[in-house]
Amino acid sequence: MATSAEDVNTKNEKGGTFHCEACGLRETYHYYGRQPPFHRAITFMEDCYLAKDPFRGGGCGSFLLLGAMCVACGRTVCQAASCSLFYARRFCLACASANLEEFPQEVQQRIKKKAAN
Repeated sequence: MATSAEDVNTKNEKGGTFHCEACGLRETYHYYGRQPPFHRAITFMEDCYLAKDPFRGGGCGSFLLLGAMCVACGRTVCQAASCSLFYARRFCLACASANLEEFPQEVQQRIKKKAAN
């Protein structure tokens, strides 16, 4: 299905197309926000893009967290280790690396390891 530029990363609660600005991943998402209607028992700490799990039946409430916006630069990034880090909030790997000293020592080591790969 072809999508126009306006359909990508629209933050639409009803879904659209997710596009990671770091690695280029494109995937259909079914919900944007913190409380997905298809799994009401879960509340996320950030607004994120979610897709219903294509490997499970429609009624089981399974989902995949695709990604969210970096709180520092506003880019939309997936949750792959090479693209982002979640530490209280989502950071793209570039912003996490640029602000390395702002993180605790243990998290700094994780960021350095991710950036080296």
